[in-house]
Amino acid sequence: MVDKVSKIYAVAIFEIAIEEDKILSILELLDGMKELYETNIEFKEFMKNPLIKKEQKLDMIKKICSEAKDIEQEIMLYLVRKNRLDEISNIAYEYRELYYSKENIVGIKGIFSMELSVEQKAKLIEKLEKITNKKINFEQEIDPKLIGGGILKIGDKILDGSIRTQLAQMAKGE
Repeated sequence: MVDKVSKIYAVAIFEIAIEEDKILSILELLDGMKELYETNIEFKEFMKNPLIKKEQKLDMIKKICSEAKDIEQEIMLYLVRKNRLDEISNIAYEYRELYYSKENIVGIKGIFSMELSVEQKAKLIEKLEKITNKKINFEQEIDPKLIGGGILKIGDKILDGSIRTQLAQMAKGE
């Protein structure tokens, strides 16, 4: 669950992004910083270390964001100044939700036992677009533990059509 503070930061950043016409570039920056923070342990420890001066942390962000435009870099520096980089995952998530809402997009994660063919994926997306009446941003994940079928995560809803779940329901007599 995303906390209130992360949502406030995401809304503020989104408003700046709209104003500056930089919605997608800021989305990419937040996603990139989230990925770096979650996967690079040295970077995360450096940024969280209270013994390291804030100026050193800001310099690190300036180096990382050297390719970014002024406003994008300033957003990241602001998050560091306010000690909010540890909430980058939640801020990025909330920002993406705001973007999806604005663009009438729904993010759907499909979990399957094997990779869908291009044709299967296209048919599934087409059906989901008709059902939701929105554009679909589809992310596919492979879970070899699934026997067959699949699981769809649409926001906070889960549609479990896996064979394992169907067998379990049959065993319960549902």
